[in-house]
Amino acid sequence: MSSISTKQFPLRIGMRTFKTALAAGIAVAVGYMINSPYPPFLAIGALGCMQSSITASLKGARDLTIGNFIGALLAMLFTMTFNGHLSVGCFLGVLIMIVVCNSLHMHPSTTSLACVVFCCCLMDIPSQDNLLYGMVRFRDTCIGTIIALGVNMLIRPYSGADRAKAGILRAQQAMLPLLEQRVLRGRIPDLRDLRIKINDLDSRMDVLLDERMNKSLKKSEVAYLRGCQQLLWKMRDSLIGICCIDTTPSPSENNLARMNALGLTKDEKQTENILDGMCDAQDFVVFNYYLNIFLDSNEYLNQLMQL
Repeated sequence: MSSISTKQFPLRIGMRTFKTALAAGIAVAVGYMINSPYPPFLAIGALGCMQSSITASLKGARDLTIGNFIGALLAMLFTMTFNGHLSVGCFLGVLIMIVVCNSLHMHPSTTSLACVVFCCCLMDIPSQDNLLYGMVRFRDTCIGTIIALGVNMLIRPYSGADRAKAGILRAQQAMLPLLEQRVLRGRIPDLRDLRIKINDLDSRMDVLLDERMNKSLKKSEVAYLRGCQQLLWKMRDSLIGICCIDTTPSPSENNLARMNALGLTKDEKQTENILDGMCDAQDFVVFNYYLNIFLDSNEYLNQLMQL
């Protein structure tokens, strides 16, 4: 068992996963304590509210509360309107719920949970013989939402700064071999994996930039990471520019020396001299223009990452 590597056994319990499970467990326990007719509804509120940051959780709580309130009211109305034809009511109600939630720019997952609340209330109100039962369900989801907000705020609020910095470093290191392939090997590298890394990093940075409630995350730290990210964008854009040139220009002596200093050297076993590739003068100028931007940005990024 000890020989199993991390890649072979990738299961990992992160802090957000732990807090989500904890909030759901507490919500169900509270549901039994208050004699809720259906304690899992408290867990629905908790699951829909737990996000990667406090600000995102507050927005999720707001959207979920509005969506669930609309769902409960619509279910109460449709129970009277489509009594005996609940399948028709379910079809029309879900249609209306999605349209309304989308018009309010709610997240798709929040819209789905609001539709779940609507469907459950629509089916359960007749069996309970109590039209206000929908408001009881709405109350339960609100309690679950409050529990999730408390757990997210009190237990190690998400910072993400260290992960964002590590992501910047990984993307930077991934670009150097790609540059080597294009400039010193004359090959056009596949940039798909790089695009995935940078898109994932951009998503993390968006979370950090939107965070307003986490006092442990300093504005100066977010500004520092944004500066690193912008240098990474310059490296990416320059690499794309280099790869878009369909000839094989030679790097200037200065740029070649800078690449060698980074450990990027021509393969001695390579028989063809890629550095003597035929090209127009303008290709040489554009090629080295982008290459110089890439190397400058990489140098500045190294200096920033050492701060």
